[in-house]
Amino acid sequence: MLCIVRLFPFFILLLVINVYSYAESLLSVKNIEQRPFSLSAGQISTWKKEGIRVFVASNSVEVRQKPFSITADTVVCWFHEDESMQRREAAIEVYCEGNVTIIRDDHFEKYEQVYLRFYTMTGIVVNPELQPIETFEEPLITGVVLRGEEIRARKEEEYLSTDMPEEIHPDEIPEEEEIIDILADHIDSWLEDKKRVIVALGNVRISKGDTTLEADNVVLWLDLSESDDSDYLGMPLTEVYAEGNVTIRRKEDTVIADKIFENRAENKGIYLNSQIKTTPFKDGVRGSGIISMLEDMPFYIGGDEILLVGERQYEVTNATITTCGYGHPHYHFKGRKIRLVQREASDVVSSWHNTFHIDRYPVAYFPYLYLDVRKRNQLLRDWQFGSSSRFGSFIRTDWDLFAITGGEQKDWSDLVLSLDYLSKRGPGAGLDFEYRRHGMSGLLSTYYIRDYAEFDINDVPIDQKDRGTILWRHRQELPYDMRLDMEYSYLSDPRFLREYFPHEFKQEKDRETVLYFRRIHNTTAQTFLVNKQFHGFDTTVDSLREKRYVERLPEVTYRILGEPIGDNNFIFTSESSVTNFGSTIDLADDPVNSQSLVRADTVNRITMPFKPGFFNINPFVEGRVTGYTESVNTSGTVDEPDGPAAVRFIGSFGFDWNSTHWRTYSVYNDLFKINRLRHIFVPELRYVYSPIVTKDPDKLIQHDEIDEKDSSQVVVFGVKNKLQTKRGAPGFEKTVDFLEFNIDYYLFPTNAGLFTDGINGIIIREDNFINLDFRAQLTDVVAYVSERNEFNTERFRFDTYSSGLELNNMPNWQYFIVYRFIRDISSNIALGADYRISEKWRVMAAERYDFRSLTAKDVNGETAQKTRNLSTQFALFYYFHDWVASVSLELDAVRDDRSYRFDIVPRGLERTVRRFWF
Repeated sequence: MLCIVRLFPFFILLLVINVYSYAESLLSVKNIEQRPFSLSAGQISTWKKEGIRVFVASNSVEVRQKPFSITADTVVCWFHEDESMQRREAAIEVYCEGNVTIIRDDHFEKYEQVYLRFYTMTGIVVNPELQPIETFEEPLITGVVLRGEEIRARKEEEYLSTDMPEEIHPDEIPEEEEIIDILADHIDSWLEDKKRVIVALGNVRISKGDTTLEADNVVLWLDLSESDDSDYLGMPLTEVYAEGNVTIRRKEDTVIADKIFENRAENKGIYLNSQIKTTPFKDGVRGSGIISMLEDMPFYIGGDEILLVGERQYEVTNATITTCGYGHPHYHFKGRKIRLVQREASDVVSSWHNTFHIDRYPVAYFPYLYLDVRKRNQLLRDWQFGSSSRFGSFIRTDWDLFAITGGEQKDWSDLVLSLDYLSKRGPGAGLDFEYRRHGMSGLLSTYYIRDYAEFDINDVPIDQKDRGTILWRHRQELPYDMRLDMEYSYLSDPRFLREYFPHEFKQEKDRETVLYFRRIHNTTAQTFLVNKQFHGFDTTVDSLREKRYVERLPEVTYRILGEPIGDNNFIFTSESSVTNFGSTIDLADDPVNSQSLVRADTVNRITMPFKPGFFNINPFVEGRVTGYTESVNTSGTVDEPDGPAAVRFIGSFGFDWNSTHWRTYSVYNDLFKINRLRHIFVPELRYVYSPIVTKDPDKLIQHDEIDEKDSSQVVVFGVKNKLQTKRGAPGFEKTVDFLEFNIDYYLFPTNAGLFTDGINGIIIREDNFINLDFRAQLTDVVAYVSERNEFNTERFRFDTYSSGLELNNMPNWQYFIVYRFIRDISSNIALGADYRISEKWRVMAAERYDFRSLTAKDVNGETAQKTRNLSTQFALFYYFHDWVASVSLELDAVRDDRSYRFDIVPRGLERTVRRFWF
């Protein structure tokens, strides 16, 4: 992953020079500090201490800055990040170790240890090749870091050595004394019993290490018992008293109080009318996705009196806890006694006898709370209320149970309780447990509702009032390249998901009970599969759709993936399986067919890739042998699945041909931001012919696409076109696919067509057609997309067509319009808009309309078509400091539902998929 980072004020330049003579020439290069730098390494880690950002790069480190290229085993860099915000140039101290090589033109020099000091004013391109940059809260004390620190302590401009580095231990590095820096309108000082007393009055600012204190007036007591008074500012600070607008900042924490007193020697103290503000993830490991959106959101703990009872341990009586930064918070917990314990990577709060307040009004009681505020706990993760024509008035809530119970399990798991009430359907509850630990991960999800209604969607009667689901999925990584996946699924009825969890019903995989074991090693793979459908129905199919589901009890597969033969002149690929088929489910309402059958199947392919000139040709020959313990009995008037054992052979051959060509054009255009064009042109030809099929598929019991295979002949002519250009600031340009246009022409010379897996099982495509895909990124904002278009050349018409225009300038606004056409089924248009009115307000609207929608059959038994609105959505969002409130209106004609709802969630969670709606 390539990370391009601006130098000011975030990241640094890593530059390694090993040779003194080269250091002279490097510094003499004109304007070198203005040139971009790049760093690539297998692993890069970083942390910050006392205003200095430290980077450690290891595993094939390479640093480039024209005209220099530097390689080393390990590089440590100290970047004066805070100073860079004040000055034009930023200082960088660089230490390189192990096989250090500096290359300029055709000259190079080698050293084992190099230390240099540089200045830069440009950015840096960082490319960690194996894993993302790892950020730590505390410094990593390693040998290479210690050796670099020792050389830094010498205050030399450079250090060059061909000697191997010596081992050094942490206790050999003297600790730097932290000096107290005092600024004030008036400062006085005197000696008193081997202590230096310092009184600072008016606009006081005191800094020591990573701690800063600001107040109107401050008194300090320093211990001089072990040192000369002449350097008292470096002596231990034993006691502090401050009053008037007191603010203390320590790393990610801020303390605000009227008065404070601390005895540093005993770690005791008191804060009056005070508040502690702590920020999750500050200078820690940065998250991703939703977690990254919640970073740096503060947590506030306040009270009339806060006691410091130990090192970074506080007790507060009659205190409040909230994430709302207002003087009068909109919501907060109030506890009789709160204890805060701050550790290296956590701020743990425990509290007794708590009431949850919205504004001034208590709404809930919790006898005990335990949470780590640094890990951004939200007790009430989400809540929503509104009204729906199908569900009635409703309220739905999600509660983070670990926010109450706490404990180390919060580091590797989540436990969420769902509590809902729907006036037309009844109360509902669910529990979701998600976990991820060493080599394993999984999810246990449950939900139950006592359904009051009589009918589901499409007026389908509800036969079972107790409705719900249990789903458990688990993945276990095993030694020797092995992995085990398990799933258990329970559904009360076939239409439960469609009614209450439409997203899972339409988008996720089928619910089933599965045991799947696999091992992939080099070019071989072995799998073992058992899937059982305990429900007796297909879990994602309603009464208007067809889809076959077949149990495998079990299926064992062995694969060989691209094994070279004969000095790489031939490539062998094979897949062999033995399957014991169990029950077959064709329709949601049909009885289960428990016909059992064993099938052995092996398909083997040999390819001979070669490259004459600039062509790539890959001919192949393939043979498939399939044996069945039973077949279809055609001797009677009605075919029965109790025929004799059968064996079938399918012989196929064919080839793939392609060639890649490219050319660059000096084309420039400001409107479309074209900075030269590169045209990549790839013609392709694919031919597959299966002339030998020893048994007609109609005489075989059908389970999947293997049994459906028949004689076929397919010719595909294709051309892939791509136009690329460069966009971005000078020195930081990126390659952009400006235009893509792909065309494939499918021909079936013998009318034996293409077999594909569709919604209604296996589809045989026999008409010749052209597949068209087009995408144009016209500007950084405007894109036109038209994909998966099929033009029937025999009937000279489009069978499917889609086209869309996207205007995307997030987060300010986004618009799109999409048209989709499926012949004899649908012709619909979708429009959407997302616009940020201001920093606090955002509006979203969407519309879907079908000009040719299939409906139920009319009185004559024919399927009717009519135009109708499919859905209309409108939502208005308001952004609080750390919450998002929204009001939504929706008309869903497909689900026959009209609803409005009010929703309030923490920032970053507003797009979470929810129950009852997408």
